[in-house]
Amino acid sequence: MGNVFSCFETGPWDPHPEINTSYTPARTDVYQDMKQPLSHYFVSSGHNSYLTGNQLTSASGTATIIACLQGSCRVIELDVYNGPECKHGGTLTKAISFKECIEAIGEYAFKASPYPVIITMENHANTENQGLMAQILREVLGDKLFVPHPDDPMEAWKSPEELKHKVVCRTSLKPNAHEEFKKLIYIKNSKFTGLAEMIKKDKVVSSSFEEMSLPKVKELGADDADEERETQREMEKLQAQQAKAKAAGHEGNSADETPEDAVVGGGMVTGSIQELYTYTGKHLMRVYPAGWRITSGNYNPMTAWIRGASFAALNWQVWDKPLWCNAGKFLDNGRSGYVLKPDWMRNPPSELPARPGRKLLVHVYSAHMHQGKNVSVFKDDLFVKMEVYGMPTDRESKYTKTVNNSGRLLVNEEYDFVVRFPEMAVLCVQLMDEDAGGAKTNHADADTLGYYTLPLSTLKEGTYKLQLNHPDSGKALPVDEAWVKVSFKWAAENPMYAGPK
Repeated sequence: MGNVFSCFETGPWDPHPEINTSYTPARTDVYQDMKQPLSHYFVSSGHNSYLTGNQLTSASGTATIIACLQGSCRVIELDVYNGPECKHGGTLTKAISFKECIEAIGEYAFKASPYPVIITMENHANTENQGLMAQILREVLGDKLFVPHPDDPMEAWKSPEELKHKVVCRTSLKPNAHEEFKKLIYIKNSKFTGLAEMIKKDKVVSSSFEEMSLPKVKELGADDADEERETQREMEKLQAQQAKAKAAGHEGNSADETPEDAVVGGGMVTGSIQELYTYTGKHLMRVYPAGWRITSGNYNPMTAWIRGASFAALNWQVWDKPLWCNAGKFLDNGRSGYVLKPDWMRNPPSELPARPGRKLLVHVYSAHMHQGKNVSVFKDDLFVKMEVYGMPTDRESKYTKTVNNSGRLLVNEEYDFVVRFPEMAVLCVQLMDEDAGGAKTNHADADTLGYYTLPLSTLKEGTYKLQLNHPDSGKALPVDEAWVKVSFKWAAENPMYAGPK
């Protein structure tokens, strides 16, 4: 932020008044094949959906469940204990009844999308309470509840089309499982034993991976360096807070909510790209945030998707950058919450397809952030950041110049990105405020004022006025107060295709 007295902006400002078209994707309908097995789709997914804030002391409630479902999230996670009630075990979080959670799911499940909602349950309840859970599920959900046929050989998953308007249950079945509860579980969790061994299983199953234990394959290379640095900073910040609390004589609570089917930190899996995609094409893979993310922060879901994971489970309680990416990804396919994986992931070759890069041209015309008329308000130092999330070969960031002490940024420059897998990629355009010293640290301390994300699979070429979203809520900012004017165009060579083949 700049000096308060160096700029006093009054009146409207728009150097490109002719650019007023809002962006809409090239396809806004459900255009993908919805008759393939569940494991052939990326599914918008939540984590600890009953919490309303942090992972240690927040209240439990239905607010996050409702917000998730209204945002086309299709996977709701509940940690269930005797009562039956939902809470984060080993913490000071307040409990909510299991019935209230199911009632919220029943009411809001299909308001944003008709495709199946999956309830993934971390089951800590005894046999008697599992019987009560089964009773609640049947009574509250009625015909919406999917009850699997007992003679289903489970050689492949049903499709989103077959499960339309149905709520599906996912959990690990313990030795003390109640018979009525067992009848309702379609997606059964299994302890992961290795890519080669899992591929050989006759029946389809589901397994979970903690974010730090994602399978490693050489074709995907190392994880994004910026993401790793950000994760390291978060971990160090948490360790410092814990050390300070301990020195003051306050012992913090910590949750022990590791799923029974989980591969946790230190249990790294290795294999070939073909083994990985054969496994994720047949079985359901879920990735969840590390336990140290006590403020309900998230990992980059793209690290899960590029490995073929169907469920990149995210905390929707606190809106952050990974959720921007998730929202952009699931703008595709009619905002149904289901996006078909590309063919090379569903029917894997021996190696990733070798594709020539295609240039995406992004012309930034201008940007604006209302500064207010009060001279006591500090002014922003604006610049625009453009970032592509996707396969490792496609990750790239570009920055415009910075204007100091002003909410008026005039750029008129074109930037190009080389994209090889547009069917996986999400473009994020951010309007940012540079902090002091930012130029020396490659914008590391800059703050995002507003953002706009979109999938490149359905990119619509043209010139647009992007209405930005608030970085902490995802809600649209007033269009007359925050915008970026851009044009999108694919270079003429190598004709572009939209969507997975």
